[in-house]
Amino acid sequence: DLFQVLKALQVQMQRLQDENKSIKEENKTLRAEKPKQKWRADTQHELSVHKDTITIYACKYGMMVEM
Repeated sequence: DLFQVLKALQVQMQRLQDENKSIKEENKTLRAEKPKQKWRADTQHELSVHKDTITIYACKYGMMVEM
């Protein structure tokens, strides 16, 4: 009786290990397919766009003050 229980537990443990392995493989695949995020590059681009906008408005303001 004890040997049957141990055998059943070993079979269940093997099944769980196999399932765990397949889930790990799936996670590896999903991580590899996940697009990379480049925060610094995007931030620099956003800042340069805002800087250009500020420069344009500053020039317009300067022209208005001179008139």
